[in-house]
Amino acid sequence: MRSALVLLSMCGFAMSSNAGGLAAGERSWELALENEPVDLLEADFRQIKLAVDSGSVVGAAVLGGIEGQAMGRRQGAQEAAWSTVVRVEDADWLRLEFGDVDLSSATGDVRESYLRVTSLFDGHEQYLDLEALRVWGNTTAYFNGNAVRVEIMASAGSVSADRVQISGVQASAPVASASICFSVDDRVLSSDPRDARLMPIGCSAWLFSDHGNTFLTAGHCSPSGGNVVQFNVPLSSSGGGYQNPPPQDQYVIDGASVQTQAGGPTLGNDYGFFGAFDNTGTGLSPLAAQGDSHTLASSQIANDGRPIRITGYGTVSSPVSFTWNGVQKTHAGPFRGYNGNVVQYTTDTTGGNSGSVILDDNNNQAIGIHTNAGCGSGGGWNHGCNLFNSGLQNALANPTGIAAPRTIEGDVASAPDFVSPDGGDAVQLVISNFHGRTIVGTPTLFVDNGAGFVGLPTSMVDASTFEGLLPATDCGVDLLYYFQISDTDGNTTEYPEGGASGALRTTAFDDLVVHFDDDFQTDTGWLVFNNGVTDGGWLRLDPNQGTSNGGAQHDADGSGRCFVTGRGVVEDLDGGPAQLMSPFVDTTMMEDPTVSFWAWVNTADSERMIVEFTPNFIDWFPVDEIDDTDGWEMKRYLVSDFVGLSGFFAVRLTLTDEGANSLVEGGVDGFSISTIICNGGECVADFTGDGSLDFFDIAAFLTAFGGQDPSADLTGDGSFDFFDIAAFLSAFGAGCP
Repeated sequence: MRSALVLLSMCGFAMSSNAGGLAAGERSWELALENEPVDLLEADFRQIKLAVDSGSVVGAAVLGGIEGQAMGRRQGAQEAAWSTVVRVEDADWLRLEFGDVDLSSATGDVRESYLRVTSLFDGHEQYLDLEALRVWGNTTAYFNGNAVRVEIMASAGSVSADRVQISGVQASAPVASASICFSVDDRVLSSDPRDARLMPIGCSAWLFSDHGNTFLTAGHCSPSGGNVVQFNVPLSSSGGGYQNPPPQDQYVIDGASVQTQAGGPTLGNDYGFFGAFDNTGTGLSPLAAQGDSHTLASSQIANDGRPIRITGYGTVSSPVSFTWNGVQKTHAGPFRGYNGNVVQYTTDTTGGNSGSVILDDNNNQAIGIHTNAGCGSGGGWNHGCNLFNSGLQNALANPTGIAAPRTIEGDVASAPDFVSPDGGDAVQLVISNFHGRTIVGTPTLFVDNGAGFVGLPTSMVDASTFEGLLPATDCGVDLLYYFQISDTDGNTTEYPEGGASGALRTTAFDDLVVHFDDDFQTDTGWLVFNNGVTDGGWLRLDPNQGTSNGGAQHDADGSGRCFVTGRGVVEDLDGGPAQLMSPFVDTTMMEDPTVSFWAWVNTADSERMIVEFTPNFIDWFPVDEIDDTDGWEMKRYLVSDFVGLSGFFAVRLTLTDEGANSLVEGGVDGFSISTIICNGGECVADFTGDGSLDFFDIAAFLTAFGGQDPSADLTGDGSFDFFDIAAFLSAFGAGCP
């Protein structure tokens, strides 16, 4: 038995500053304006290069017998396959940077691998799979203390290799403080849930609006992708070293959302607008987790000396306790007025307060962003950027990235596979997150039954569920439908996404005879031919979280397993053709059967999923070439449109990666062969044809059934059995229209 834990201790990285300058690898954030001092001394930090490589590791083997039971090890259970400790002796906090990371995807037998990072100081943990690493920009959250443990968590019995490279570490450095109005620091500890610390610079930032993910700060704080905003920040160490909240209170900035103006020599022109991703551990947006955000003032306030509150994460100096350093503190002082784009106030601030909200304490509304020091022992006033700076207002009006308006989230529920030609079947839209928006009226249901989309009203089932009724449609005809929502902000949202182009499909018919049905939970005889495939051929499994290359993240019918390509080392199909062939089906006794299945196709180039039918396993006839799908899409084909119903019948699906390093992902689920039954509005139980149902109809049916008259084959499957009797009794009980 090999050990499931490999421990590599990384010590000896203690760094010290020289009196004449920075130590090697250190980085100092210092900014200054020509006319006025910026609140400086946001947290310096060190950038230390590492070259830690786990190499290729796999999960422990599955043990059987008494030994396996004693260890509690089971197929799929995740254990530490590799571990290392990164330590910087004189640091108060650490943040790791990763190079290449390869983590195994989930299969039907094992779970997806992930990284577990743990602070050895307070035990806070962060879990990073490939998607979380993408969001965090291949870094971790900020961890308290001078050491963290990194582990590769892999499933026992996994045959795929995992690997992680740690390329660097950010570590804290000592900080100091400056800038108080008059001689006494009047700030007190506070816990406003709207205000955050911006790391690694150590500035302040604040959450605003009901968007859930948008922040403002000072432009000279240079927020950028990969920086982190922190809430619920704990007290610092006795020496003033910053301490960090757990990873669930930290949010990564989206670089695509950042819009800044860094001020330069011009006061009042210093702002930063950005958005932060939802937390990868909790799935919550900053607003959802914090429960409150700042409200932006709609106009400038009167110059009447009202109290202006500054809340932020400024530094401290003696006699203030160093445990308050970089921790949220607040103070209110009198408003001194506007000077163009400059807001002036006599409120205590220090380095680290840059980016704090300038709050009108009378009405609890934000009027600007704190940026510059100006107070001293003789008084004076501090400065900030006016909220109504034209550049800032333009940025707010044109958000980008995660800061852009988030549309209402929802999904179509109770979507029927087939509906009655008589109409009246209900389809529902369930809204899971309004993102603070208010919808206008109720959603509109758009339906196309062959003559183009027509809007129909919906009714409210509850506060987040709306229902529409599908209209009458000729039997055998497909209906396309989608929902459209309008909100009071002028936005229009469609479900499914894309509206008409992504509409859901159902078919109107009276009954359905299923000849063959496969949800792929068991092996029913499908054949796989991965000819020339070098990676990522067809596999039957539970796709779980999918792949990083756009493969299916779940099966289509909810049963669990399906057939997919692209679960190889590089997580997409390479080479080919990769062919998947259905079991043999006898169509001799079937009446106009239809093949249906869910398809998933995601390609970067010209590749298609080729659908073919065969009546003899020799000749293959082309049916369709499926281009990129919008997730899982239902496909239906009438068999007789392509081949004769001679008895032998099978379906073949083919995918090929025809280009160098191109993306090819495919999937199939919920395969069936069935016959649509259309009664044409007739009363099928009225065997006498007199328009009423009575004893004589029962007698006529039994006579036809005993003589195997085709009129008694109510299921249309060519057999005379219990199912025909059940169909007659059901129709008889329902009565004639």
